[in-house]
Amino acid sequence: MSKPELIDDMKLIKKIFTWCLKNKYLILVLGIFFAELFTRMYQMDIKNPFGYDQVDNAWAAKNIIVNHWYPLVGMVAKANSGVYIGPFYYYFIAVFYWIFNLNPIASQAVAVISSIFTFFAIYYVVKRLFCVEVAIIALLINTFNHYIMIFDKIQWPVQLLPAVSLIIFYLLYRVTLGDVKKIIPLALFVGIAFNLHFTAIFFPIIIFLTLPLFPRTKQMLKYTLLSLPLFLIWIIPNIIYSLTDRFANSTATSYFSTYFHGFHLRRMGQLLGDALIQFNPYLVDDRVSAYKVIILPLFFGIYLFKNFSAERKKFAYLVFLWFMVPWIVFTTYSGEISDYYFVVNRFIVLLIFSYFVYLVWKLKYSVAKIAVIIFLAVYCAYNLMIFLPYKDEGNFYKQEKEVKQIVDQGGRIEFGVGVSKSYLYYYYMRQKGVDVYTGKD
Repeated sequence: MSKPELIDDMKLIKKIFTWCLKNKYLILVLGIFFAELFTRMYQMDIKNPFGYDQVDNAWAAKNIIVNHWYPLVGMVAKANSGVYIGPFYYYFIAVFYWIFNLNPIASQAVAVISSIFTFFAIYYVVKRLFCVEVAIIALLINTFNHYIMIFDKIQWPVQLLPAVSLIIFYLLYRVTLGDVKKIIPLALFVGIAFNLHFTAIFFPIIIFLTLPLFPRTKQMLKYTLLSLPLFLIWIIPNIIYSLTDRFANSTATSYFSTYFHGFHLRRMGQLLGDALIQFNPYLVDDRVSAYKVIILPLFFGIYLFKNFSAERKKFAYLVFLWFMVPWIVFTTYSGEISDYYFVVNRFIVLLIFSYFVYLVWKLKYSVAKIAVIIFLAVYCAYNLMIFLPYKDEGNFYKQEKEVKQIVDQGGRIEFGVGVSKSYLYYYYMRQKGVDVYTGKD
């Protein structure tokens, strides 16, 4: 190689190095994004479940595409409750089942797309609430946490709820700071939340408790009135359904009267662990999770200690509401409670953890930065090692293999509500030109 060529190569390397240094955050985000795609798409056939919720969604998509039945309500909020979420998610997944010609692999595609939406929601919101460094830490923790990786492989409306909740948190915070135009997307996302899970009821309560912080201006009134249709459009189908189905209304009324038992301090104490349960996935170890009760007070103390500004007080107040409202609401409920009922504050927990890690990172000591890098590397590697051998018991591959064997042997699988094999049987028989379960819903 001649000397001029060597000089040109050195200049090129220098330019590339300079560009990489200048765009280091972009490179980091892209790297984490590809890791996100890998973990969410890796072995989908054996890691993604195809159970009751997924088959319910599959039949709903089939009814929309094939039977042209257009539902006014979505999935039942709680078994035998007579309460339903909105139908948006059914129409959303129907698009994918149409693209894949009713192939249940559409369920896996929806799970991947939902996780991508979550990825960018975290980056967008955390970057604006704090800074790009905190956003990158949050992306790393969320991308490689084994519990979250498994959660993101479950295709169901709740998968989108943490991201939608985080967006609502950010928009509501912006409104309290005087950005009145944010009330319009706020109404939009609250409406969407009512199409994902019944715990969306927390958001109107939180907004009501935040009203004293809203600007009292004509502009605020103007944009509030403009936002109302954007919220109502998401719940109008449910309203129409309620007006036309008296049986559902009576069932819902009976359900609430049975399980609502009022507020009791003893019950509130019993639910403390559940109210903070979204800390568990990020703390990983149960022995560490036992100390989760001190994390929120610690965060408030550190966050407000050196800067007791109005903006920080409003932020802390919203964080407080995101935990307190679900806790109090479920204190009045005597029915069974699942961990995902508190999923609305999952990414608020992620905000807190990422903020703590960032505080260590920004210390003016090289050892602090080295400690953060080692911690994140070990955290990601440890979680990845747990995730890689994981297999879902009701995975798609296992059920597909069994159904194909039955079809090849000329057997028949009867239709069953929530029975995943019955949908797989329907799909494979349809591929053979036989349309079974005609008229089944």
